[in-house]
Amino acid sequence: MIHVTSQMGRVGAERRTVYCMTKHAIEGLTKAMGVELAPENIRVNAIAPGATLTPLMEHYISLQDDPVAFRQKIESDSPLPGLVSAESVVRTALFLASDDASWITGVVLPVDGGVTAGR
Repeated sequence: MIHVTSQMGRVGAERRTVYCMTKHAIEGLTKAMGVELAPENIRVNAIAPGATLTPLMEHYISLQDDPVAFRQKIESDSPLPGLVSAESVVRTALFLASDDASWITGVVLPVDGGVTAGR
């Protein structure tokens, strides 16, 4: 089982209280289910993407007063350049679903370019 959460499950953010709360809950759910379902040989993990380049994110950026500056701010928050690609998130899910991750359970794997590592 693979849950999808957000980097906001690891940090807090102004004006994002409810969003952060729900993402923190998914992290706890993932850990508890990982332990609870392990005896049944069911692995439960989560992916916590950072700002991901999707059509919705592009639209959100376009709505800002200064879209270029806003995008640059998001990108500058990450130690790795740019935004997270949707492909990176998919590849992480494929890894977690594969036999290569057969000994991984109860883990929340950030795919955020190092954003939460620096906080």
